[in-house]
Amino acid sequence: MIYLSQLLGRTVYFQKKPFGKIIDLAVFTNRPQPPISKIEIKRDKKKITISPHAVRIINNHIELSTPNIPLLPYDHKDFYLAEDLLDKQVIDMDGRRLVRVNDVVLDNTEELKVAGIEIGFYGVLHRLGLSLIPLKPRIIPWQFIEAFDYQTGNVQIKLTQSKLNSLHPSELADILEDVGIKERLGIVAALDANKAARAIEETDNQTQISILEELPVSGFKEVLTKMHTAELADILNYLNPLKNQEIQEALGVEKANRVKKLLSFSEDTAGGLMHPTFLSFDSVKTVKETLKALSYHDFSPETIMVTNGGGKLVGTLKTKDIIHADQLSILKDIVKDRQFVYPDRDTHSIFKLFTEYNLRALPVVDKEKKPVGIIIIDDLLKRIEEQNQQNEAI
Repeated sequence: MIYLSQLLGRTVYFQKKPFGKIIDLAVFTNRPQPPISKIEIKRDKKKITISPHAVRIINNHIELSTPNIPLLPYDHKDFYLAEDLLDKQVIDMDGRRLVRVNDVVLDNTEELKVAGIEIGFYGVLHRLGLSLIPLKPRIIPWQFIEAFDYQTGNVQIKLTQSKLNSLHPSELADILEDVGIKERLGIVAALDANKAARAIEETDNQTQISILEELPVSGFKEVLTKMHTAELADILNYLNPLKNQEIQEALGVEKANRVKKLLSFSEDTAGGLMHPTFLSFDSVKTVKETLKALSYHDFSPETIMVTNGGGKLVGTLKTKDIIHADQLSILKDIVKDRQFVYPDRDTHSIFKLFTEYNLRALPVVDKEKKPVGIIIIDDLLKRIEEQNQQNEAI
């Protein structure tokens, strides 16, 4: 095992005479343990790129096998360990976090290849020549990291790119909040549209604004259409008018109209808090009929609304209560929660209703008492937390 820091700046010899100094190593990034593809050497004040097969490392001595080395072309797409990885942040897929690369660990058993990265203080000391201090290295195997192309922010290690989709949206959100804007867009591009939408929704308000301000709408239209209408409405309020319009045009007429409707409400009212998408069933349906209808939907809501023949709200039912109810029961006979609010109701009084009746969701109705949206407890708590943070900042 050898560290990248032990090679950088080292002199390469041929027949005991200095040939040049190593300044970087390029790798094939699409391998589990990527071998070194090129060695960049500074010779006579010029940079040249040679094959690693022309170099031998023997007992801490680096020498060329022949002076007649065919030079390899420099390609800006190559991934260089010092330039593109050292001192940068990468995603530790195993720990689900961002880490800083303090050194790169190389395996020199058969061919020179990358084994992992060092993220502890040991790597810093090693580079300072203080490796004799007894510290245990903290090494992450290469297959557990996602690196970025720091020119574009794109996820660079394509082999493990699909692993990003295995992370929970909240874990992805933590990472999105910590990286720069180019890296954020690279992560979003590497995810499937639905996972990307959920991850953006889980981030804090400033991160959401930053992503949507910079997101090229033409290339990320599917991600935007997968985002919940209420979440989009909350973010669009903070975007510049041109970007706001561009996103609404990309959403399509129906979804854009739902967003515009939500934008007309203050964010501190029921109308601003509600989700305009919900499931409602006629009050005369049986439990059996309702369960069958629910099985056809892509998602299973925690709460459904029950309405009468005229579309007016009767009340709400928790999905778990429906599952455990008698199959032949009529919905209107088992409704327990009948609370609702109008769109202009303020956050404080909504919170009182949630706590008084121990609610998980609350319908929002129009003047005719027809449902227009539903408030979820998580969204209410998130808004209250934002209000508290704003008050503390004043």
